[in-house]
Amino acid sequence: MSKKRHKMDVVRLIARLNVGGPAKHVAWLSSGLQKKSWTHKLLHGVIDKDEDDLSFFSNDLGVDCLEVNSLEKDISLKDIKAFLQVLLILHKNNPKILHTHTSKAGFLGRFAALFLNIVKPWNKIKIVHTFHGHTFHGYFSPKKEKLFLMIERFLARYASDAIITISKQQQLEIRDNFLVGHSKKHHMISLGIDTHFANNLDKKSLKSKLNISENKKVFGIVGRIAPIKNHKLFIESISEFQKLSNEEVSFVIIGGCSNSDMQALIDYAFEKKVKSLKFAGNVNTPEEIYGALDYLVLTSKNEGTPVSILEAFASKIPVVSTSVGGVVDIVGLQNERALLAKQDAKDLAKQYKTLLNEDPSIRVEKAYIYVKENYSIDNLVNKVDQLYKSL
Repeated sequence: MSKKRHKMDVVRLIARLNVGGPAKHVAWLSSGLQKKSWTHKLLHGVIDKDEDDLSFFSNDLGVDCLEVNSLEKDISLKDIKAFLQVLLILHKNNPKILHTHTSKAGFLGRFAALFLNIVKPWNKIKIVHTFHGHTFHGYFSPKKEKLFLMIERFLARYASDAIITISKQQQLEIRDNFLVGHSKKHHMISLGIDTHFANNLDKKSLKSKLNISENKKVFGIVGRIAPIKNHKLFIESISEFQKLSNEEVSFVIIGGCSNSDMQALIDYAFEKKVKSLKFAGNVNTPEEIYGALDYLVLTSKNEGTPVSILEAFASKIPVVSTSVGGVVDIVGLQNERALLAKQDAKDLAKQYKTLLNEDPSIRVEKAYIYVKENYSIDNLVNKVDQLYKSL
């Protein structure tokens, strides 16, 4: 059988374009590669009714997007239809490369490409998968986590020509601890972010909306509200801080979720007798978010490389984070760029007090230089471009 010409260079697949780092990542990457003449299509599922939509971000960058309307957040029988939709799109577009992002998209997309490669061995699709985090701990029950790990090991062996991790620590976890994929397939490529927003921080708008005085110090947590982000720990840490200090500071939760989940957090804050905590909901403009914050907090149970920390570094905002995943890599030796804390409310509260009492200038300057030198979009695009050409 003669080999057919590929109609498209790259089909990229992500589970959904909800507010968060992965949605921004695929938009910047797709846009950058299109400028390097890689013909491109970005497939994405539908957001959950309680999630905030970030599809406009890709559209504004001129990325060619296509919705897979059966691909949803939760596992269900609809996934069979989603698999068939992805299979049909891949068959129709006949790309050189399928690049998947996030767990569910990685499962469906790689199985679809594997099927096509078996039935059309003369015209194989090269398969790349990026881990933005992983589902091997912190998300599901131990039995489900074991099942997903087995699937990932199978896909890494039989349906992945290249595996991208976004930090050294994440690569160590996935490749060495969980034994997913041969070392020859693994590539560590850092995220890239657009830092131009940090030149025009809006220090008044969000504080005004939340009725926070301009001179009051603000600690904030930024990102979607989900169990893995552990917002309850943030609330508990505020309660502990109130016992440690009488300083007048404000705390803000910036991020969206369902009304019921939001009410549950509000009730939990009331139960913990937390004061000076504001719920901002979803805010799409980083100029407003980081203009309002004096300190960024991250309390996650599991992370890849949190975009919120990189954006805080670019904005010269001090950071305190739990010691998880790729966070360990970006804080630097001896916490030179940010403070690390245990998964413990009292320890976080102590770190808040440390931040309030120290001169942050040396740490934030190191963090600013670090993010500028290591997390540019150009660097991301160039490394993925080189990887694609090597396949």
